[in-house]
Amino acid sequence: METVKILHCSDIHIGAEESFLGVRAESRRRETLLTFERVVDLCLENDVKVLLIAGDLFNSNNIENSFFDDVLRKIRLANGLKVIFAAGNHDPLTPRSPFTRENLPENLYVLGSEETVFSFPELNLRVYGRSFETAFMQGKTSPDLIPENDDVINISVLHGELTSDLSSQYNAITREYIENSQMDYIALGHIHKRSEIEKIGNTYFAYSGCPEGQGFDELGEKGVYMGEIGKGICNLEFVKTARRQHITEKIDISDKEISAEFILEYLKEKYGENHCENLYKIEFVGETDNSFQIDISDLTARLSEKLYFVKFRDTTQIKTDLEALSREKTLKGIFVKKMLEKIASCEDKEKYETALKLGLKAFAGEVKYDEN
Repeated sequence: METVKILHCSDIHIGAEESFLGVRAESRRRETLLTFERVVDLCLENDVKVLLIAGDLFNSNNIENSFFDDVLRKIRLANGLKVIFAAGNHDPLTPRSPFTRENLPENLYVLGSEETVFSFPELNLRVYGRSFETAFMQGKTSPDLIPENDDVINISVLHGELTSDLSSQYNAITREYIENSQMDYIALGHIHKRSEIEKIGNTYFAYSGCPEGQGFDELGEKGVYMGEIGKGICNLEFVKTARRQHITEKIDISDKEISAEFILEYLKEKYGENHCENLYKIEFVGETDNSFQIDISDLTARLSEKLYFVKFRDTTQIKTDLEALSREKTLKGIFVKKMLEKIASCEDKEKYETALKLGLKAFAGEVKYDEN
């Protein structure tokens, strides 16, 4: 059975900024461009015939022309690769879009704001889809263009939101739409979390997710789908592409000696030789003695030289019999009793648990003036 090898990606958001990185924020913006270049190289290395970009290639149409120029140059140099692009809500086909320019690369095919189809007889392939023309687009219950009932492979590229109805302003895509499309595969963009490959009727579909996370709401491995599509055939595999991962980690430090060396060894064992390249939010948990105190400032200073980004949070609990302490006729006992009552009766327990912990440290004379 005839197939075509594709790579499906979306939501690279070239030019996006992670402002919390401070002085590294600008170089991180450039890394989003390198991610795109890595995706194109992956196509060339694996004899991929068609690169499907399902929207939000750019974070905005209002970024430096150098980003646009580099993307178009990379596409132009990938001679044998056909690049299909559907504009998303972040990079719609406005006059500012680089995809409305003249003299685009010959191997770049931009889907219009009305439904469009490109035919590639040499690949026995048709590619359908449409682009956002503004930041919002209404969905439909059925495509305007339905493929002929023949042996040609039919793929659609769409940026949009899978929903049960058409209420979304981000190109609502319903199960009815998918079933009516008569596509062999629909390459979806807009949702940054990869989905599993699903099937409705005879149509396979999936979100590839973003090739690289852009914040701590986009955790874990990121990448693309790559493989073979044919009539009734969908052999796609997830391929990792991220330069860095965003990772939230809880480390139980009960009865442990904490140091920068301990944390580095812990991260190396869990995330491998490239652990220093990731971005971490680390939360210390567990029970510690009254006399134990983590110097967050010192750890941050030492590890900021070793890790690309790290931020710490201490939510450890003091190892003590709080109930027994609350019965003591002392100022500390009265404090603990009042705090336990607050914790038992309020919804925001974490705030009072933190206050209890800091209060007990204060009684021990161990709270720094800037601890929060």
